Amino acid sequence: MRKLLLLLAVAGTAFYASAQTLPKPSPGAEVEQQVGATEVEIEYSRPGVKDRVIFGELVPFDKLWRFGANSATTITTDHSLFFEGKELPAGTYSVFAIPGKEAWKIMFNSEVDASAESYSDKKTVLTVAAKVSENSFTESFFVGFDNIKDESASIIVLWEKTKVELPFTVKTRDNSMKNIDEAIKKGEDLENVYYNSANYYYGTIKEYKGALNFIDQSLKLGENYRSLFLKGRILFEIGQKNEAITYANKALKFAEKEEAIGYQNFIKGTLEKWSK
Repeated sequence: MRKLLLLLAVAGTAFYASAQTLPKPSPGAEVEQQVGATEVEIEYSRPGVKDRVIFGELVPFDKLWRFGANSATTITTDHSLFFEGKELPAGTYSVFAIPGKEAWKIMFNSEVDASAESYSDKKTVLTVAAKVSENSFTESFFVGFDNIKDESASIIVLWEKTKVELPFTVKTRDNSMKNIDEAIKKGEDLENVYYNSANYYYGTIKEYKGALNFIDQSLKLGENYRSLFLKGRILFEIGQKNEAITYANKALKFAEKEEAIGYQNFIKGTLEKWSK
């Protein structure tokens, strides 16, 4: 019995030791961003300046740097990104840099767990130049996104008094069409899949005949105030005003029944505009 109790005590000690969460000198971070229909995620560590001279000393100019601390920084994208018109295919890559005084070289490498010692040019998928400028002081190494639009964004790096900006573009329309096709083939929650597709065709690319086809598919699977009102708005855009008003009024009844006050006001305001 004493041996059993001793074993249990040792096991308990090991559990608590392994469950410890302790601070790290360069804590990990993740940033996710949707750009159009593309999801991009960056995982990296955040070393601090800590009263050191970073670029030119701690991180030498014109030498390979692992773009952070600890393990390699990685970027994951579910659709291709285009830097300077050059394609980075969907996937996960480690990120390395060669910092310079006026520009940086950024390398995306297919070896996700690469280190500065194991880095191989042969596994570099894409190399691009990034703009460098002076910025306000940033203590902790920061990677994020800025200038976000439907078709483009920029990866931003801030550390010490340096700012690095790496613009990229995405093929939002192509990716959206692919996402629609894949969701329909998957066959789950099709009422919402068709509704969202109709809303994209109506509100974003202004292709009303395609929008009408998708909303009709959604309505076959169930009527609700969102879908009925969207059909009304599509019909209005293609010049079928009387039919549009009919569907908007039907949508209003559904919204009143479900006490959806916001949608009631939306529908009423739209009907008032249409009646002028």
